[in-house]
Amino acid sequence: MRGNRRKAGRIARLAAAALVALPLAAACGDGPDGPDPTPTASGETNITDGQFTAADLIPDLQSDGFVKQESGRPQGATTDQDVHFAIFSGSGAVAAVRIEVNMQPAEDTAAAQFNTLADALRNPPPDLFGPNATQADGTPVHQADQSRSYVTTRPDAQGNLVYTDAHRFDRAVVIIYVIANDEAEGAELREQLALWIEDQVAKNS
Repeated sequence: MRGNRRKAGRIARLAAAALVALPLAAACGDGPDGPDPTPTASGETNITDGQFTAADLIPDLQSDGFVKQESGRPQGATTDQDVHFAIFSGSGAVAAVRIEVNMQPAEDTAAAQFNTLADALRNPPPDLFGPNATQADGTPVHQADQSRSYVTTRPDAQGNLVYTDAHRFDRAVVIIYVIANDEAEGAELREQLALWIEDQVAKNS
């Protein structure tokens, strides 16, 4: 299991590094046996004081058995970008989760950014998800203002596939990567994450 977790972490970090090279970023599960994950806020944030940022849309999965590996601003992000990411590793069917939020100043800017990124994710940079990995259109688990989903076409040696969900919630563009060897459990977590983020956006629109 430790090797599986290391590999999942590597894939998630590759995704983090490659995403800032995509046109969007350059512009501007479960844990251990127990209840289903319920994302919680990442701590005391600025949600209610008028300074709502991308970091406020990153849930904290640590209480659900995931381990936070990294979080912060992606390398390569410009100083004027409101962008935040977090990477979590798991020990169950969901091996890793990566969430990136890019907050735009207006909804139309976010829509344009979403379209650029969603197209780029369909044909990601080489080796984003491992040697010779390719993506196919996936089934969205949630419909936001705009949504598009992809899945890698072949599992790795541990049976993991990478499920990618691109969502736009108002002026927030959100990318969720879930690395899992169980489609149903991965889909449940993907939906819960999207619903939690959507709720936070609705509360602060």
